[in-house]
Amino acid sequence: MKVSWASIALLVVLLVAIGVVIWGGQIAARRAEAEKRFAFPDTGAIVEIHLVEKHADTIFRRIDLRRTPKGWLIGDTLPVFEQPLQTLLRTLVAQTPRAPVPQNALKNVLSFLREHRIEVTLRFRDGREEEFYVGGPTPDQFATYMLRPGSDQPYEVFLPGLEGYLTSRYYPDLGVWQSNQMFDARVADLYAIQVDYTGEPEKSWRLERPQPNAPWRLATEEPVDSFAVAEYLMAYSGPFYADELTSADSLVGLSTIAEVQLFLWKGKKYHWSVYPHSSSALHYYVRLWHSPYFVYIISRHTLDRLLYKREQFVKRSA
Repeated sequence: MKVSWASIALLVVLLVAIGVVIWGGQIAARRAEAEKRFAFPDTGAIVEIHLVEKHADTIFRRIDLRRTPKGWLIGDTLPVFEQPLQTLLRTLVAQTPRAPVPQNALKNVLSFLREHRIEVTLRFRDGREEEFYVGGPTPDQFATYMLRPGSDQPYEVFLPGLEGYLTSRYYPDLGVWQSNQMFDARVADLYAIQVDYTGEPEKSWRLERPQPNAPWRLATEEPVDSFAVAEYLMAYSGPFYADELTSADSLVGLSTIAEVQLFLWKGKKYHWSVYPHSSSALHYYVRLWHSPYFVYIISRHTLDRLLYKREQFVKRSA
């Protein structure tokens, strides 16, 4: 039986058409599935998390979190506070679409996401990247609007077991992600500690030692109360934390109470200034002069153990 070229051409066209239908359907199905995928169980393979808050196309604030051999860092220097990091990673594992945004709300939700969104980029160890946008809460406050780039169908995303929305877990606010660490020093690290009281030199002092195993002494060469020195040094046992971050504008019009400097054997120095709190008698402001130059709020109860007066170290005569 002879087969004409026309028949062969028709068969090829039919096969191509069938392939287009099948493959096109598979591609469309995969795309639809990707548009509603907001969970990433392999968080152990994430090496970077970028959170960028945008108002329209203007960046309002951003945080870049990076996994390093020493742990997660903000940028390349600041340790990430463990609690919000673990909360975010658990959220990425389990957050689930509750429903697509219905047609009667679609226009408003898309408009809001264009104007106010947090752009989330996850970078994995194999080089793969995943992106999605985080918007505000749904009217019932139990889910959050999210959208994958390139899609016009946002979803209501929730976390099973949580009665609340997820937007706050993605805020790129430095105060959320860093641990308010003022310094990290142990007694063995230090060869000198100096506290200068502004306007009250008689209260100022400097403790020092010439060798790591040598006893501590006052720079004024006054006899020291070894018990008072030992009690004071107990405060230097590792990381020391403030309560919260605040704006440098908080210090406008205020004068320093004291300057504190820690001198380490390895050549590093910690230095900060203490200010009265403008509205709380139970707190101080502290400004760091070693990088980064943050301003913190810290309770007097916490910081006073570092602010001994000179007379507290001087051994009283019998």
